[in-house]
Amino acid sequence: MKPFITTFLSLRRRSAPIRYAGAAVLVCLAFGVRIALDDVLDGYPVVHFFPALVLGTLWFGVGPGLLAVVLSTTLALPFFAPAADGPPWAQQLATLPGRLAALPPRGWAGPALFVVISLAVVSIIAALHDALDTLAAGEEQQAMLLREIYHRIRNDLQSVSSLLMVAESRAGAKEAGELAKAGERVRVLGLVYSSLQRLQREPFVPARAFLGQLVENLAAAHVAGRPIAFTVEVEDLKLPQRAAVTLGLAANELLTNALKYAFPAGRPGTVAVRLGTEGGTEGQRWVLRVEDDGVGLPPPAPNGESPATTAGPAEDSGTEDSGTHGTHHPRPPRTGLGHLLLEQLARQCGGQLGQVSDGGVKAWLAVPATPEAYRSA
Repeated sequence: MKPFITTFLSLRRRSAPIRYAGAAVLVCLAFGVRIALDDVLDGYPVVHFFPALVLGTLWFGVGPGLLAVVLSTTLALPFFAPAADGPPWAQQLATLPGRLAALPPRGWAGPALFVVISLAVVSIIAALHDALDTLAAGEEQQAMLLREIYHRIRNDLQSVSSLLMVAESRAGAKEAGELAKAGERVRVLGLVYSSLQRLQREPFVPARAFLGQLVENLAAAHVAGRPIAFTVEVEDLKLPQRAAVTLGLAANELLTNALKYAFPAGRPGTVAVRLGTEGGTEGQRWVLRVEDDGVGLPPPAPNGESPATTAGPAEDSGTEDSGTHGTHHPRPPRTGLGHLLLEQLARQCGGQLGQVSDGGVKAWLAVPATPEAYRSA
């Protein structure tokens, strides 16, 4: 409905001759309808002109609306002083001045009331135009402020990334590795905000385009000719921006892990990225799944722990996590930066995180499918 309305409201920006001609055509069409339905509309001399007045003012502006008032009043006069014997219209128009002169003062009350109501309608629509113009200007200003905010965020993230690179160059081998990972995540966060700016100027982000673009960028950065294919299945969802940031960062972390560890020594494979709405005991959730058919997770260590494995409380989201179909290892010590980041993302919005090894690695992040969960995240 909104595109339909805005399309016709844009007619106000056309040239003056087109707008005035459009209003005149609408009034003439209304007059033609009145003549065609003369028997049906007998006793209603002006009712058929109101749609033309409203549409003419709404579509073409106040000036054409006032022209429509003048034309409608002029064309309505024959119906206020009809000929008694019903001669052809040519004769009725020829005798119209005499019939109008013979009208008593009360006979002019109808045309006068029509003019007053018509002007009131035009004034109301003019006020509506002013409100819409003010709203459009406010939306444009808001969009400009959002662009400025995104621009400053990207600049700040680039500065942080540069500082981390400097610190990395001066740190020892172990610290440099952690700083490099942190710098990569900062750059990914900048990518997420850049994608948000390109895709959406409103508080809600189209998930399909957003995640598709993110996967494409990560594949271009990490695959580099390796025999790895991607499949992306994303529902047509509108995500709050905070949820989009959370899922974008999680997708980057899980995809990066798959590309680094699932396909060693040039091994071919497939990485699937899915996002959809699923039901659970705690209500509807958006579930992000990143699954690969790579080498999978290493077997548990003798002490029952596997430092490369994560597992979480999202077993009810539909992923098999036990039995003969997969190997569900215990949760490792939470020391990895990537693991801590994923847990923090899940904790901020009350989400759940999990991972299972079954002919590859299947990881997921389930977050509440309610915008309210992200207002204070």
